[in-house]
Amino acid sequence: MNPWPTGLSPQDDAIDTAAAEWLIEREEGFRPDRAAEFAAWRATDPRHEAAVARTEAALGLLAEMPVVRGPLEARLAEETKVVRPAIFRPGVWAAGLAAALTMAGALWWLAPSRGEAIGHYATAPTRQQEIALFDGSVVNLNVSTDLQVVLTPNRRQVTLNAGEAHFAVAHDADRPFVVTAAGVSVRAVGTAFSVRLGHGGVEILVTEGRVAVTRDHPASPPATVLPAGRPLLEAGERTHIARDAAPAVATIERVSADALQDAVRWHSRVMTFSDLPLRDALLLFNRRNVQQLSLAEPALGERKIGGTFAADQVEAFVRLLAQDGDIAVDRPDATRIVLRRAP
Repeated sequence: MNPWPTGLSPQDDAIDTAAAEWLIEREEGFRPDRAAEFAAWRATDPRHEAAVARTEAALGLLAEMPVVRGPLEARLAEETKVVRPAIFRPGVWAAGLAAALTMAGALWWLAPSRGEAIGHYATAPTRQQEIALFDGSVVNLNVSTDLQVVLTPNRRQVTLNAGEAHFAVAHDADRPFVVTAAGVSVRAVGTAFSVRLGHGGVEILVTEGRVAVTRDHPASPPATVLPAGRPLLEAGERTHIARDAAPAVATIERVSADALQDAVRWHSRVMTFSDLPLRDALLLFNRRNVQQLSLAEPALGERKIGGTFAADQVEAFVRLLAQDGDIAVDRPDATRIVLRRAP
């Protein structure tokens, strides 16, 4: 049994240390420009957001485990050799914090009283969502998606009940990551893939690494649904398994680079528009953000826009629209932004 987190590379360690350093700085109080820089850092890579979630979760565990908090703080002091706040070096202190929190995560998995970590997530027909799981994996939910996650020291199990999700799986050879939809299971260790559950069956697209695909049977072992001689679905390949299909009858489709890019565009952190009507751009932003954009005048939605934008940077997008002076911005409340023609 591996403690959490497992299989971290030197780059993962560096990301965890950076996340700890950001959180230390946030605790001390951000300068005005640093909050925006922190948000940008989190948005540039799903691993950054996952590292922040891991660190915040582990910090919460320290409050729940007073018996081990003392040893962890002692380990932190040993790692850093500094005393706050008299001598405060964020980079050094963050490295020690990341190491100590790794211990906290390990104790979380080893503590029998913790049991299973269960999460249920559902999106509305007009909203998408990104979630960072405690093991370091990142899941993007498309619109109208429903899934359940169960994480234990021995298994990582996801059940997709409806919709579509993309999984960027944290590597852990001892705890395979299994997604089940309509009796079809996709098994991965550390890779990235999408699963879509429709009326006709299950579609699987691998964007990185390899996955095994099987049909589950209550009275017999799982059976592969891929053609003979193809035990794994590779990166850049897609398959569709009909709900009533027999084992080993699914076909494998090789996806072109352009088609692959189009297929994963819905959960990309970067959106590129070329002569896209403004109303359509607002719909894309609204699917990914709590702040919702709307138009005071429907005719304004015909305006064509182009460029590359971060999907979660609503304020930057609005500032760009308003900078020419012909679009004005109203804010009825903290979650709504209304665009109108400037007088």
